[in-house]
Amino acid sequence: MNKRMGITIAIIVSAFIALNIHLLYSNKSTVPKSLYVHQYERMTPGHFEETIQKEGFVTPEEIYTVYVGDGEAIETWLIEEGDQVQVGDEIAILQTERAESQLAAWSAEEEGLLEQRSSLHSILSALEADRASAQNNSANVNTTETPGDSDIELTVDVQVDVSQDGSFAQAIAEAERELSEIDRKLAIVQAQLDQNPSRPALISPVDGTVSNVSKNGVTLAAEIYSEMKLITTYAQLDEWQKIEVGDLVRIQENNLDTVIEGEVHSVSAVPATDSRWQEAYDSLDRNERKNPLDIYEIRMKTSEQPHALPFGANVSALIIVNEADAVSVKIHWLESYSKNSAIGWKLDEQGRGIKTKVAVPFESNSRGVIAEGLQVGDVAIYNQKIADYKEPFGVILPLPLELPSKNEWRTFGWKNYVKYGFLE
Repeated sequence: MNKRMGITIAIIVSAFIALNIHLLYSNKSTVPKSLYVHQYERMTPGHFEETIQKEGFVTPEEIYTVYVGDGEAIETWLIEEGDQVQVGDEIAILQTERAESQLAAWSAEEEGLLEQRSSLHSILSALEADRASAQNNSANVNTTETPGDSDIELTVDVQVDVSQDGSFAQAIAEAERELSEIDRKLAIVQAQLDQNPSRPALISPVDGTVSNVSKNGVTLAAEIYSEMKLITTYAQLDEWQKIEVGDLVRIQENNLDTVIEGEVHSVSAVPATDSRWQEAYDSLDRNERKNPLDIYEIRMKTSEQPHALPFGANVSALIIVNEADAVSVKIHWLESYSKNSAIGWKLDEQGRGIKTKVAVPFESNSRGVIAEGLQVGDVAIYNQKIADYKEPFGVILPLPLELPSKNEWRTFGWKNYVKYGFLE
């Protein structure tokens, strides 16, 4: 009898315990539970940067090509590749009997370039006037100039299909690029026309370095790099979308004593054309490009000219595309991280765990930079099962494992340890 009673009591007690465990810890339990959290951080301010590391090359800001269309017009070349030239320097002497026809050709070219410039100014004025109000406009100008009896034909073809403000901005940028190219050509032609007619010659339109001399062929030409040096690199679409004109840049190279700072000077909106710079970049870039057109030129201007580096020198460019003074948490502490927003957890004023929506504009060193949702002084917490707990939930934090040093112990005094450890 006593044995049966004992077994019955044991069964009843076991069932009671099992039922209470189920009520406490089942998914449907409404009893508040505490979570042991061993990963936590108190938010402290810091400066964070999102950067893009790129291979870059020292390139000229402008390349000027001075040429004659008559292969027999040059009597003597006065320059070689690598020579330094100044504005107005003679780079080749023209044959006297052919000089008149060459001057006429330059005059006709100047007239055509001036017409192109006038057309582009009109397009720019129209685009800027309509930009604020137009939703779907188009500007199409096709001008062909054949000045006098010259064989030179110059064409301007600018077509813009505008559907939004971004398209206006791109169209204006492209028109301005074309205008800059025309101004550069005008500088070359006008330098030739301003020379002393008694000694016809090819004249340098700029201070710079002779990079190439074509002494044979139908068209004889000299290519001159301008003195101003830029850093040129290339970006694919995912990087291009982040890089903006004015972004801070840091340039490093073994022959530079210090890091040179600068900024992004231009971001091309059209695929890069084949050039020696792009060819060199492709040989160093390890990222595979499925789309051969997915490559855009990025040009950077340094705060001080890199005189110690020759044209073509390979440098390391660090482009800072985002920076902020904020707090941060480890990336894996964030749930539902998408489109610059996520869910994190922190302690509320009562020390309970609560969920908070955070804004994460960018990442830095495997940490999410928090713009909203967490502030300096907040305690961010994380546990792999934290999403399973209904908020607000109790949190158990581990005791600090860092013990005071012997000097700290002596400085603080044992009476204070007793006071704060046991009495208060």
